[in-house]
Amino acid sequence: MHSHRLLFLFGFTCVLTLVAIGQQVQDTLSGSSDDVVVTATRTERKFGNVAVPVTVIQKQAITATQLRRLNELLQEQTGIFVTSGSGSGSFGGGIFGNGAQLQGMSPEYTLILINGEPIVGRQGGTLNLSRLTLGNIKRIEIVKGPSSSLYGSEAMGGVINIITEMPATPQVQLNAKAGGYGLADVNAEGTYANDKTRLQLAYNYYRMGAIDFDETQYGNQHDPFNAHTAQLNMSHAFSNRLKLVAYGRYYYEKSDNAYEVPDPNLHPVRISGNTTINDANVNTSLLYSVSKKVKTALRLYATGYHSSQQLIQDSDKSDYYTDDFRQQFYRIENQTDITLPANNTLSAGGGWVYEKLNTTRYEGMRDNSIVYGFVQNEWRPSDKVNLIGGLRYDVNREYASRFSPKLAVRYSPTKKLKLTASYGAGFKAPDFRQLYLSFVNNASGGYAIFGANEISIATLQQMQQQGFVATILPKAYDMQQLKPEVSRGFNLGALYTFCEKLQAEANLFNNDIENQILFDVIALRANGSQVFSYFNVQRSFTRGAEVNVRWYALPGLQVSGGYQLLFTGDKAVVDQIEAGKMYGREESTNDVYKMTRSDYYGLPNRSRHMANLKLLYTHAPTGWQVSVRGAWRNAWGTFDRDGNGVITRDDEKAPGFLLLNAAVSKNFGKRYTLAVGAENILNHRDPENLPNIPGINAFVSFSVLLQKQNHHTK
Repeated sequence: MHSHRLLFLFGFTCVLTLVAIGQQVQDTLSGSSDDVVVTATRTERKFGNVAVPVTVIQKQAITATQLRRLNELLQEQTGIFVTSGSGSGSFGGGIFGNGAQLQGMSPEYTLILINGEPIVGRQGGTLNLSRLTLGNIKRIEIVKGPSSSLYGSEAMGGVINIITEMPATPQVQLNAKAGGYGLADVNAEGTYANDKTRLQLAYNYYRMGAIDFDETQYGNQHDPFNAHTAQLNMSHAFSNRLKLVAYGRYYYEKSDNAYEVPDPNLHPVRISGNTTINDANVNTSLLYSVSKKVKTALRLYATGYHSSQQLIQDSDKSDYYTDDFRQQFYRIENQTDITLPANNTLSAGGGWVYEKLNTTRYEGMRDNSIVYGFVQNEWRPSDKVNLIGGLRYDVNREYASRFSPKLAVRYSPTKKLKLTASYGAGFKAPDFRQLYLSFVNNASGGYAIFGANEISIATLQQMQQQGFVATILPKAYDMQQLKPEVSRGFNLGALYTFCEKLQAEANLFNNDIENQILFDVIALRANGSQVFSYFNVQRSFTRGAEVNVRWYALPGLQVSGGYQLLFTGDKAVVDQIEAGKMYGREESTNDVYKMTRSDYYGLPNRSRHMANLKLLYTHAPTGWQVSVRGAWRNAWGTFDRDGNGVITRDDEKAPGFLLLNAAVSKNFGKRYTLAVGAENILNHRDPENLPNIPGINAFVSFSVLLQKQNHHTK
């Protein structure tokens, strides 16, 4: 059906590669530095020339916090909320997942990359960020707003790219952190480097004990677990023209699960078991610098994720629940960058993706393939103006083809002021869960949920004849092929440098989301339990403003802070309110009242206000460093209590909180560092809404760095 399109895209990619290789080679491969951003344009660009909202967290800032997991670091950043949820299993227990919400967009719309390649293994649409260690990270780049013109599906809300470090000199580094709740985080890195080759091996061990807020009840809010991460970074320059870069990662985690569930006789049933996770990634890139004006890269990537949960009833050791989830992802891609006349830079390429998934929740193995091509041109008519236009075309086997455009402009009227504006279209293809899920939860009343491709009116009628379904509801007749979720995002920003020590930036954003995929009831079983499937039903929006300030107040003292104002909502709900058709109930009297716009709090799990403040003081002569960070968010909606389906009342919200973290470190010469600190100093606890944040947790860490200077290493 799409054969001519596939041939065109692959042909387009191959032609670009051959043209590049056919040119005369005159230049070496360019290297990256800390002031270079790659995620925003998929090419190396100075941070000051980027025309879209981007945040860069450098290694020095990461080290100062003494944090060791990605979710911990992100929750201190402006405009990012790290959500909580069960990330391992379907029945409580398990390891809590931590997803990143950008500009009020759900975590399932945030694409997580390591060295430009995606991490898989989303459970319920959320990727557990605590799987990712900060041990050997060089920097983290965060692009906010739709980015599908460069990265395709799942980049509807933004991209977080973790870039690992490749030291230029031979060295060995060891660090260990220990704290409350059984916290242990040990990292070891070794690097070999010469004129042509760099090789780094890294290992991380991470342990967290049980977190139990209520010792009178059986089980934990956060189950104990152990995790191991092994990483390999390698680069080899065959010549000053050709370079091979490779990255490999393996992650293993095991958690012990324990909790209680009610049974029909009202006697709680104790459940126990364990969950294991295996996650492996291999990323190889061949970089060819053809000339000063032409560079090309061939990238090969493979990754696999496997989680398994085995639960039993403690009373008789009988099987209670088994879950097995296996996902594999393969990609081959080429990108060619060409410097054209009149200050134009063209980036173009394409690739092929194959993905398959096998799980106990689906009927057999499912797979999908995508072929895509993209092109982007950057034009700098003067030092003051930078224009970027891009387009990507995705051919997905499971739904219609999709174009994703992008347009951005940067204008600098003075040396102190930079203005940016950007528009981007994002999309998220229906995932395997929404297409192929086939799950009956006999342990929780027998409800069932089916992916859109697994159910139809004819199938429901057969289930009715077989006695599985008692009543087919009218909603079932609305079932049809799922469309991709689509967002259209606008960003308008300004960066002003008051002086060398003071800088402020602001960004206004608006995201309109269409065809959001939600599940709804399509039938009832004889026992009254519900049968669900997925539909394109919701239209929503997220809009607001973000402000960041950086101030070098005194020698060695850096102060930075940020604030986000966010408005969200379901457009159908807003229409009903404006038409006078939406009602609520008073919390104290239960009286019915007609809602106004001010009564509507917006989408669940979004705070109207979020802010952070960070102080970093470094006294270089003595080796002392002090880091104090506070992150605050006000109340956010949780779930509906008065039956109108939206968030309006205070008892439908989680209380706001302030997360305060601090660390003090001392360098002893160039080799040794000792640090002490505490996280959640104010001891905020919210087991229901924030189960992944324990009480106050003091820690101590120690680092050793053995480094050999190598003046010949490039």
